[in-house]
Amino acid sequence: MKNLSKTVISVLAAAGFAIAASAASAQTVSPTGPIVVSGTLNQSLAGGQFLTVCNVVFQGVADASGLTLNSYTGANVNGGDLACDDSLVFPIRVDAVSSSALNVQSLIVSTRFGDCAETNIPVSWNNANSSVTFPVGTTLGGGICELNGSLTVSPSTTIN
Repeated sequence: MKNLSKTVISVLAAAGFAIAASAASAQTVSPTGPIVVSGTLNQSLAGGQFLTVCNVVFQGVADASGLTLNSYTGANVNGGDLACDDSLVFPIRVDAVSSSALNVQSLIVSTRFGDCAETNIPVSWNNANSSVTFPVGTTLGGGICELNGSLTVSPSTTIN
């Protein structure tokens, strides 16, 4: 029992240290407040089927540790078969990981063929032009849905 107690205390101490280290290395988003995120997203089903190009405008809020997107409008610019204006489930939380990387906690895209969902999606961040990039090959729902494109955050935002 004494050894179990020491083990539990050691584990709790290690967990506390890990949390403190994580908090100390957290990235800071600046400025905070209302944001508009806009640009072009290409979406398709596996293998590029039903490629649809969407011009999108997201409304959200930046806080010290990331972005929360709450709503959007979108327009289909190539006549593709997928929706550009009502297919996302909100809110979408995006955490600042580093000055060049973000993590999308959860993204759910509803299609008439079913939902595509994915968690912990790594995306690139560019401080110089305040933009986020979903690289070609970003998949959701175990590869059923594909997404790529670049979005710009306004006002100009930096992550340090």
